[in-house]
Amino acid sequence: MNLSKFLASTVCTLCCISIHHTKGQEVGTKIDFFGYADNREYKAPYTIDKTFFGAILSPQLYIKLDRNHQLVGGLHYNQDFGINSENKNKVNPIAYYNYNSERIDFGIGFIPRHEKLKNIPLVVLADTLLYDRPNLEGIFFNYHTSKILQSLYIDWLSKQGSENRERFIAGISGHYKFGKGYFANDGTLYHNALTNVEDPTTHIQDNAVLVLRLGLDFSASTALDSLTIDAGTVLGYDRVRTEYNTNSKAFINNIHLGYKKVFLHNTLYLGDAINLPNGDSFYHRDKYNRLDLGWIPFKSKNIDGKFTASFHFHKDGMDNQQAFTLRYRFDQSIWKK
Repeated sequence: MNLSKFLASTVCTLCCISIHHTKGQEVGTKIDFFGYADNREYKAPYTIDKTFFGAILSPQLYIKLDRNHQLVGGLHYNQDFGINSENKNKVNPIAYYNYNSERIDFGIGFIPRHEKLKNIPLVVLADTLLYDRPNLEGIFFNYHTSKILQSLYIDWLSKQGSENRERFIAGISGHYKFGKGYFANDGTLYHNALTNVEDPTTHIQDNAVLVLRLGLDFSASTALDSLTIDAGTVLGYDRVRTEYNTNSKAFINNIHLGYKKVFLHNTLYLGDAINLPNGDSFYHRDKYNRLDLGWIPFKSKNIDGKFTASFHFHKDGMDNQQAFTLRYRFDQSIWKK
């Protein structure tokens, strides 16, 4: 579908919602602006030396049918800077139903990824998805209390056809608090099936990763604003049916310190190299350490700006990365019953 058809379809959808707003309890608008400059000076195998530099504007219109139910429609306009024929220029629809209560958050449709999956570890899902695929396309379910947070989701990547294989990601993400301690679980199953045209040279691929961590949160006991330490295991599974079947396991450790506008985050990975079609490519090695040094020049309810200098240590040397991201969010009710 080209840009004009996307825009026409979106406008029609929003108009239909607006026309029927009298049946609802509230109509409002949302605007999300995400600007990113991410320079990656990589030389290590499996990694791509690239600069991500662009912006995503995401206007939305929502209608709340009652306290718990709402429909949301809009679009992502995603554009690389330095416009030319080779650069990214994408319009993606935002269209989903959302049920939200005291403990349940459920959605189905084209759901903005950042709202639901922003805290997934990079070994599970790479951060480049925020630039290139801003929607979760499928179903999201979250159960939460003051101590428990557990999410399940299915992100459908491709429908089966004569040229396209059926592909999807099924994932979990959870966080359980007990005193100063916590337990976290994150994982995905990536399934890459076949086209509907028989091809004996093509095989079904299954890839899974599960990260289990135990940690301590000392944020309330120190002069720092935040201090957390955790450690755990990364379990991997990779299979191309009739070709190979491999398992992997590794140790992972995270340390995070934050004070006012600065932070430090270190991740250590030791164990088997893991094949991750959707995870960060640096974990394709058995020893890896990432050090992030960050500065948050401004942060409030509506705006979040962050600069991060990242250093990637591996057996072939060290690579570096500098990233600045700015996210502005605005939410305004325009009609209430």
